[in-house]
Amino acid sequence: MAKCSFGKVSLRGTFQECWPYVTELYARLFYLCTDSTEVLIAAMDTADTFPREAARFREWVSRETGIPAGNIWYHELQLHAAPGSELLCGESMDRIAGRVSEEVKRMKVRSVWFSCQVAEAYAGTQLTLNREQYVAGLGGVTVWAGLKYDGKGRPYCQDPSRMLLRGYRPELPVFKSPVYFDNPVDPLAYLFVFPDKKGEVLGTVSRFAAHPDAAVLFESHGVLDQYHYDYDWPGYLSEKLERLFRAPSMYLNGPCADLAAKKHFDGIVTYEKSAEECRRIGEEIADMLLSCFARKMVPLGDADNCKTVRFATELPMRDDFPHTMDEIAGMPLCAKQAERSLWEAVADGACPCQVKQLIDDCYRAERMPDFVDRIAGIDERTLQRGTLRVDVTALRLGDYLFVGLPGESLVEMTEWLRSTFTGVKTIPLDQVNGYYGYMATPSSLTLGGYTYWYSWTGRESIPKLKEDIVRELEDFLD
Repeated sequence: MAKCSFGKVSLRGTFQECWPYVTELYARLFYLCTDSTEVLIAAMDTADTFPREAARFREWVSRETGIPAGNIWYHELQLHAAPGSELLCGESMDRIAGRVSEEVKRMKVRSVWFSCQVAEAYAGTQLTLNREQYVAGLGGVTVWAGLKYDGKGRPYCQDPSRMLLRGYRPELPVFKSPVYFDNPVDPLAYLFVFPDKKGEVLGTVSRFAAHPDAAVLFESHGVLDQYHYDYDWPGYLSEKLERLFRAPSMYLNGPCADLAAKKHFDGIVTYEKSAEECRRIGEEIADMLLSCFARKMVPLGDADNCKTVRFATELPMRDDFPHTMDEIAGMPLCAKQAERSLWEAVADGACPCQVKQLIDDCYRAERMPDFVDRIAGIDERTLQRGTLRVDVTALRLGDYLFVGLPGESLVEMTEWLRSTFTGVKTIPLDQVNGYYGYMATPSSLTLGGYTYWYSWTGRESIPKLKEDIVRELEDFLD
């Protein structure tokens, strides 16, 4: 008989705090067990945890609670107003794991039989957008913030200064009309409600797919002195669900590398204005889920059909990725050389698509040391090996298959997963068991833009990952 419980612990005091708190930051916990399986999902209000530290968390919690380490999910929401990387290492991670372990022990005692109702909401493009686009004559661009919306709510941009072009403003005919950012999004959102035998709600799980970066909107205006810890719109979404259901709420984030919530921009130059925007977005998503739940919630199905699997695969790094720390150390010089080449090309009248490639080269050389050492935590041995080991985790719960992906994946991966595993209702999740940067696909490597220069994956990496997922999950589902 399947049982579950929910929990929530604050992360305050576990890491070196650099900013003031305005909201708490949490580890939100969901425990599931049957006669043969125990699963723990920990949704973390954090930014980018090194994979080795996520493994440290799983091993610590496993040792303290008896839940197999392979059945523990460390899922982070990639909040921009939260700690990440080196702030979550060593003793900090030990404190987080210790605090979570104590709560999980209590959760195991209070876990009870549950039923579950699910709402599957089709949000379309109402609340989210794809922030990457191909601009004719230029190449692939990314807009973090500053998109405008036409009368139908369609996002567009005609301003090259918003497209990560390092001040380059090409005079192209395409900018005389709106450039619409209308590439595919993940249109599905979910709300799972878990009542006990008495009908009292034990907890809820929601899922959407977009980048939680609205709490720092002010920085897109060049304001860099307004940082506060804030759980961004996923926290406000969960807060509203907790008030209504009087039970803990957990938010799970889908692939978000190229997806952003539809957010306002003009005039948001302070933390307070950014926080207002976070609340608006979170509560709109909550309202959409609640409306759907009231109209067409359905039973989960066989809750006793609960099992999980985790497998590892080695993926090749791209050919131009550094192979030694000495190469990394030389990247600042490469960045200066790339910058000179860029502006020489502009002065010589090079075509915009050539300039765009040089812009990508500049960003890549400039960001690479920070990406390797501070963000992804890739060590010398891994660089020399030229492959990176990533984890994929899956949970079968009734009619649903949750797939936990490494790093920040593109919506292309969501579409592929749903079209491949059609015998179940597939729900992809992002950034499970450590941060790996952007999981660039062959198409994104061709287009260029932010995903291109903030990734280590080569053209063969994602195809290999897909092959391994099919092999492992077909066996798992059988």
